[in-house]
Amino acid sequence: MNIIKLGGSIVNPDGKYDDSAIQEFIDLVKDTSDKFIFIVGGGKLCRFVQDASAPSLNDALGDENSVNRARDWVGIATTNINAEYVLNKFVETFNDEVYPQLLLDPTQKLNTDKRIFFTGGWKPGSSTDKDMMLLAETFNADNVFKISDFKIVKDIKPTEFAKVPKEEKEKVLSEANDIHEMTWKDLHALVGDEWIPGLSTPFDSKAVQIGLTMKSTLTLYIGRKEEVPKMLAGEKFVGTIVKG
Repeated sequence: MNIIKLGGSIVNPDGKYDDSAIQEFIDLVKDTSDKFIFIVGGGKLCRFVQDASAPSLNDALGDENSVNRARDWVGIATTNINAEYVLNKFVETFNDEVYPQLLLDPTQKLNTDKRIFFTGGWKPGSSTDKDMMLLAETFNADNVFKISDFKIVKDIKPTEFAKVPKEEKEKVLSEANDIHEMTWKDLHALVGDEWIPGLSTPFDSKAVQIGLTMKSTLTLYIGRKEEVPKMLAGEKFVGTIVKG
């Protein structure tokens, strides 16, 4: 079983679905008989809908905790919209090889002979990264893949990078060291323990905590979609490996 997290920025980078990017993954699945679970993120659609709903949520709910929880539910809805779109595209090629519904609970293993599955977000309080790790536990996966729009993890804490002025971010990133390989403990030190909605981070902090419990058996691959064939083949690729 290959568990692949597709960042929303891959599926819907600018408010429109990128069918050519989706086709690349369809072609990838064509070349093997392996099973796949695709977890689809919210991306630009998620942030657009969350921002658009913010005034209404503030008026209706008032306190910060309730508003943040509602923002999470809005985000989860957009991940499922994106996942449903990609699922339908796969059905056009693979027909009944695709499980026809989204996986709604990553802790429940299905009794089915289907080989291609899709899901979005699950519950408030974390991202689809955590859902991917829950699926890894449920299906005893050896490898999980996070595919995003950045090519490699940088040696800078996300909470610190968030404070960098917009006009300086590119310079700070270019000067930060690339991390080609790291342990789960290293990744935990980088992202910390607190999950902050909307924070740009290489991996959700709560997902990393699950990784720490599976560190002896699970390898995480992080990189761009162009590197996925190499990742799946166990070849050298541009990106970051987390193991041990």
